[in-house]
Amino acid sequence: MPPRPPTMNALVTGGTGFVGGAIVRELLRRGHRVRVLARPTSKTAALEKLGVEIARGDILDRGSIERALEGCDTLFHAAAIYETWVPDKDLLMRTEVEGTRNALEAALKAGVRRAVYTSTAACVGERRGQTGTERTPHRGYFLTAYEEAKHRAEQAAREYAGRLPMVILQPAAVTGPGDLKPTGQAVIDMINGRFPALFHGVLTFVDAGDAARGHVAAAEQERWGETFILAAEILTTREFFGMVAELAGVRRPPFVPSVAAGWFARFEEWRARRTGRRPVLTRDSFEVARHGFRVDGSKAARELGIRYRPIRESLREAIRWYWEQGLLERRPACAG
Repeated sequence: MPPRPPTMNALVTGGTGFVGGAIVRELLRRGHRVRVLARPTSKTAALEKLGVEIARGDILDRGSIERALEGCDTLFHAAAIYETWVPDKDLLMRTEVEGTRNALEAALKAGVRRAVYTSTAACVGERRGQTGTERTPHRGYFLTAYEEAKHRAEQAAREYAGRLPMVILQPAAVTGPGDLKPTGQAVIDMINGRFPALFHGVLTFVDAGDAARGHVAAAEQERWGETFILAAEILTTREFFGMVAELAGVRRPPFVPSVAAGWFARFEEWRARRTGRRPVLTRDSFEVARHGFRVDGSKAARELGIRYRPIRESLREAIRWYWEQGLLERRPACAG
């Protein structure tokens, strides 16, 4: 058996979120000590029950990150705004770019042994019809505000590569229990009958547990200077929502031309501005799926030893969790 890696004293930013929380649980499972940087308003009781130490602060406050890093040898920077409906684009950009600089500057000052940065596979920027890899040149334009903010944040992170032992992880659309982000919300909305129709598109997915294992494995193996896409399956919207419909025991909505879906997204954003209610479909989600989000996670599988879980299994557990949380209006078929 390979020797057990030394125990890390890790600070995780974004540890109260979906992907960050999965990283926290994987670190604990592997016997590492974990501290989470959490905003004063964040709920942390579940993390504290797991033995996680909580440091109150904010990634836009560099001093709070420096204090939280005291005694830590590793930084996992996973904090971000992951939404496709963010009216305040300036806040999105500041959180991603300035927050990333703050976290890595604090890590540099603290002299940490390793830093792991959570980017997104949206930063790959593959052209339409192309399957992106870690070597794919960016297409040169952005489909969404989120992609632009994360791309600029990743470029900021790369400026520290020569000064910090760092690895960059690029997860595809992450699924699994606890997902209340755009992917999970789309699953909930479809099961609850809020989608009048679907449109043809392509997306790439990865299970949350696999994304977390990739992060921790990259740190334990000290793959400094490397970038890894974490991606299990490329699925059409017909395939993905067909799985959702089958697992939930509901009828899949009909498909409509993309132009109709685009107008629906515009209407939903107009309605959201007037009512304050989240859009069922945003223009950003529409543009990504219509363009096609195709990335290849085979490098992480090969070099980090990640054995990707089938997305069908991830969806089954997620749908069961939604039912247990009271988020579904009818009992899904996969819940028993």
